[in-house]
Amino acid sequence: MTRHLFAAIGFALALAPATAVDPFRISVDQTVALKLASPANSVAVGNAALADVSVHDSNTLLITGKAFGTTNLTVLDRAGRVIWSNQLAVVGEPASEMTIVRGANTYTFSCPTGTKCHATPMVGDEAKAFEDVMTSITKKAEAAKGSQ
Repeated sequence: MTRHLFAAIGFALALAPATAVDPFRISVDQTVALKLASPANSVAVGNAALADVSVHDSNTLLITGKAFGTTNLTVLDRAGRVIWSNQLAVVGEPASEMTIVRGANTYTFSCPTGTKCHATPMVGDEAKAFEDVMTSITKKAEAAKGSQ
C-alpha cells in the first residue's frame, strides 16, 4: 500500500508544471536564456512593458528585462498544459553602473572600466537627462551609418 502511495505521489509530481518558489531574476536591458524541459508551444508575459520573451527554439526562451518591476511568465505545451510558470523580477544596476540621486531625480552612469563613467539611459531617470542621452546615442548611430 505504501509503495503504491509513493508511486502515485511521484507520478503526480512528474506531471505537475515546473513552478519555482523564488522569482526568476533578470536585469533591465539584459537577456537571459531559459532552457525548458519539454517543448513550448506558446508563451505569455503578464506585463509586456516589463519583460519581452522570444522563442529561440522549442526548448529555449530568451527573456529580456525592459523596465523595473515584477510580472509573470507562463509557458504552455502543444496540449495547452503549463510546462513552466513563474514570477519574473526585473531588477537594475549591475556593479558597473552608478545612480546619482539629486532631489527627486535620478541619473544613471555606466562605469565599465571603474575609472571613467558615461551617462547611460535608464528607465526612471530624469526625463531631460534621459532624452539628452538618447539623442546622443541616436546621433552616434546615424553617424556610424554614414550618409546613404
